[in-house]
Amino acid sequence: MKHIALTVGPITDTLILGRKTSEIWMASYLFSSFMKKIILEIKTTTDALFLVPFVNDTTIFETQDDGIGFFHDRFILTSETLDIKQISMILTKHKQEFAKMVATTIKRDEEKVTQFFESYLQTYLYESEEEFSNPILDISSILDSIELHTPKLEAEEDYIRLFLNRNTLLNSQLAKESFGGKPSFNSIEAIAAQESDENFQAQNAQKYIAIVHADGDNLGAYIRSETDSATVSKNLFEFDKKAVQRIKGYGALPLFVGGDDLLFFAPVMNAQKETIFDLVEKLSKDYKDALGTDKSTLSFGISITYYKYPLYEALEKSRKALFEVAKNYKNKNAVAISAQKHSGQSFDFCLAKDEEVYGSFTSLIKNVLNEEVSLPHAIHHKLHKHQMLFKHINYKQLQSSFKNIFNEDIHISKFKVGLTLLVNLMEKLGLQESQQEKLFSMLSTIKLIRGDR
Repeated sequence: MKHIALTVGPITDTLILGRKTSEIWMASYLFSSFMKKIILEIKTTTDALFLVPFVNDTTIFETQDDGIGFFHDRFILTSETLDIKQISMILTKHKQEFAKMVATTIKRDEEKVTQFFESYLQTYLYESEEEFSNPILDISSILDSIELHTPKLEAEEDYIRLFLNRNTLLNSQLAKESFGGKPSFNSIEAIAAQESDENFQAQNAQKYIAIVHADGDNLGAYIRSETDSATVSKNLFEFDKKAVQRIKGYGALPLFVGGDDLLFFAPVMNAQKETIFDLVEKLSKDYKDALGTDKSTLSFGISITYYKYPLYEALEKSRKALFEVAKNYKNKNAVAISAQKHSGQSFDFCLAKDEEVYGSFTSLIKNVLNEEVSLPHAIHHKLHKHQMLFKHINYKQLQSSFKNIFNEDIHISKFKVGLTLLVNLMEKLGLQESQQEKLFSMLSTIKLIRGDR
């Protein structure tokens, strides 16, 4: 028996070409669709057994899938008879079909477009008859190395840029097949405001969009510890199906949901006064329930930006928040925030979801939004003025310092509970300068969600 694997790209380089919601969607979806068609043909015409992704649920092969990208950028299979030459022929066929669809859509010469996508769609195959202790992990590591070799592309026109134009791609065969007709995408401002484009009258907080990347932590180690990795693959697929419904139910737009990877656009707060942190909490629980373990968790990178902020930059902020911050934070299981306000102010912080301070932070957000507690309007500015004081006192002195700083009647009558919760939050977080800066970012996030200007 032999193992054969495929990885396709360049996904990240294609995503950054998008400037509108629909363009980012297509940049992601076209790879998922390409992979889906290849896997379907291999599955139905050969003896191949797929290790990843999970493909036993035939509903994922339906042509009309409402634009949800379920298929990752790679597969690993086993076969007694299949070889790389046969899969190469299947790849060539589907590259040509994709190029023909693009050429028809952008009204360009089919032969030139085909030549372009022969190079642009980077497909790397790997074949081995070696006996692997864990083929999913061992071969995935090999594919990671193969993906580092990116060829240079030369062409008289950039056909992928021409195709990734909102008015063009929405009329493409690929988009119409996926949605059963010409699709319609809300703009970023409409997603942020939970309203249609025609009725966009957002309050300040509703003018911000959250772009979310999520990825599983320590999944490889968990798979290695399991005797049946196929079951893990199936459980991840069940999580994906639930995640789509969870994301849509919040009022967000899922762009990619494959395995342990998620990418979606979401309002910072939805019409039910649920925040992006509520959605993170529910998705984390769904992931844990699907796998039935605490050995693998989900980490999140979230960019929060004004709706007019360049979309490709916000997307990159989210990606970096996940892979450069959250995935490197302590024991992972983290949420990294990178926020850019319309005023130009930016702030960021990262917390692990199992840290006590994270629970206190999210609880404070809920209490403030439900108006169960109140915080002074410019609380973080006032705390910032006393940063050096807090740095040099101990926790016992913190409460008395708060009483001296916030000593007006309104602080006692209206803000007493909120200030008490804030003292507790500072005690859990720590009074070091770096931790105070994190606190200021957390308070700025609450202020943004609350809708303060």
